[in-house]
Amino acid sequence: MESLVQLVVLILLAILSFGLGAFIFSWFRSPVTKVLTYVFAALAVAAGLWVGWVLIDGNGIPIALVPISLGLFGIWNLRRRNKASS
Repeated sequence: MESLVQLVVLILLAILSFGLGAFIFSWFRSPVTKVLTYVFAALAVAAGLWVGWVLIDGNGIPIALVPISLGLFGIWNLRRRNKASS
């Protein structure tokens, strides 16, 4: 039973790290980090939607909002910084 809990924690940690990675990569100006921001943001939004859908009966919606909002904020921040620099 403990190994199942550890597996769930690792899956949720990976999902949350996608959003956090998109947020962190959005602050850099390198072309590589721009691509990484879009990739991590897409993974964060997709994984957040999946978590929200799977855990709709429990507390899945608040948990799903964290990676979704971090991914969307990463894209918004990247576009805002690119617009300000040009």
